[in-house]
Amino acid sequence: MIKHILSIIWNQRRSNSWIFAELLVVAGVFWLMVDMFYVDTRTYYSPLGFDITNVWRFKLSEQERNPSDSLPGLSEPEKLTRLMSQIRQWSEVEEVCATYYSCPYSMGNSWREIEPLDGDTSLTSGENFQIRNVTPEYFKLFRIKTPEGKPVADEIAGIHNALVLSKEMADVFYHGRLARGRKVRHSKLDNTFTVASVSTSIRTDEYKSPEPCFFQSLEGELFNETVNQFGARNAELCVRMKRNYTRDDMNRFLNEMGDRLAADNLFVYGISNIREFRDIHLDGKGREMSNKFSLMAFMLVNVFFGIIGTFWLRAQNRRGEIGLRMALGAYDATLRRYLYLEGLCLLALTLPFIALFAINMVATDAIDTYRLPFTTGRFAISFGITYLMMSGMICLGIWLPVRKVTRMVPAEALHYE
Repeated sequence: MIKHILSIIWNQRRSNSWIFAELLVVAGVFWLMVDMFYVDTRTYYSPLGFDITNVWRFKLSEQERNPSDSLPGLSEPEKLTRLMSQIRQWSEVEEVCATYYSCPYSMGNSWREIEPLDGDTSLTSGENFQIRNVTPEYFKLFRIKTPEGKPVADEIAGIHNALVLSKEMADVFYHGRLARGRKVRHSKLDNTFTVASVSTSIRTDEYKSPEPCFFQSLEGELFNETVNQFGARNAELCVRMKRNYTRDDMNRFLNEMGDRLAADNLFVYGISNIREFRDIHLDGKGREMSNKFSLMAFMLVNVFFGIIGTFWLRAQNRRGEIGLRMALGAYDATLRRYLYLEGLCLLALTLPFIALFAINMVATDAIDTYRLPFTTGRFAISFGITYLMMSGMICLGIWLPVRKVTRMVPAEALHYE
């Protein structure tokens, strides 16, 4: 039957050429939309590398000291350390950590030059990478794991000023070789740091791909230097509660804490759920994605009606042929199957041309290969969705008019012929 259908398509090539050209253009545009939608969806639902469930950020401020007060106050590191200790002692608190420009969705943007002492420096010389200055509790609080699924907090336990590389950072430095235990130096300082662990891929938000970064654990003198440099009030104090707290629950919690939310002149003046920072951070990008999806939906509707209309008109113009086949004894199911296969064969003939179009788009870097590499799997999924949906539209465009035509009585069918 396929050979017979191809023969008929060739014999009717004058009329079929226009339908083929339309399918070719529509399939190319439709594939681009499906591929873009697939990349956005796959990126959005990929693991972020951290967990913000039940995590709240405490906002800090400082009271001005009374000039007449002769007693010396606590230093900046001492105030922050005492405040964290007082909050951690509360039974409903699971963990507390402090960061500088490193809290998820805080739009922190701190960069530093770093180089491996026993790795590949050809790609890192003079390059700056994002640094996340965090206290050791950060890895437990945000549940950062290694690529093998082990908690990073367990691997850095007992290591002073541990340095943790992200998976992408370790790949840049050591090209997949074991990174743990290697020596690195950042900001051209004389002191070196040992890579204590490698984390999973860490993403800034749901719309971005992971980029190389590293975590510097702050302890001892390094903690004191960092807090003195940026100030205790500017620390991002993150608290994970043991259960899901509403804002009313957190307000009651703060009231119960009372004076324990202050250390010297440093105090907590407000709280925000990390998800609130997430919503603010993603607001603009969410609107952008919504506009993109609206445009895709509009184009999809146009494609839908265009294909259905084309094959509807084609079937209507062939009422005489369909009627004659019925008069000669063709079954309804056989007739429908023949017309479906004819439409699908026309669609299948566009496959090699669309494949060449896709290769050209990849070669010219016209599609997004940064967030998601163009692999065989991506190609198969986007092409599969494109041709499945277009096949459904073609079959629907054929089924509606043919369903009406096949109800003709034999005398009326012969009249059309």
